Amino acid sequence: MSDPTHDFDERPSARNPSSELEQALVHIREALRGLEFGVLSIIVQDGVVIQIDRTERKRLRKRSGGGS
Repeated sequence: MSDPTHDFDERPSARNPSSELEQALVHIREALRGLEFGVLSIIVQDGVVIQIDRTERKRLRKRSGGGS
């Protein structure tokens, strides 16, 4: 996934609620795929998912147990 943010650009009145939910779930599953450390934010407006933000953190080394 190249763009971590997905915007749903359709008008709410022209949508089918069940297919809209399925589409949102597909995008959420895609955003979660491969995410080891990070945050997935789902923005909902008027009961409709309008945006998904993915923030991924990469761990470069493991933390050792002692001292600073």
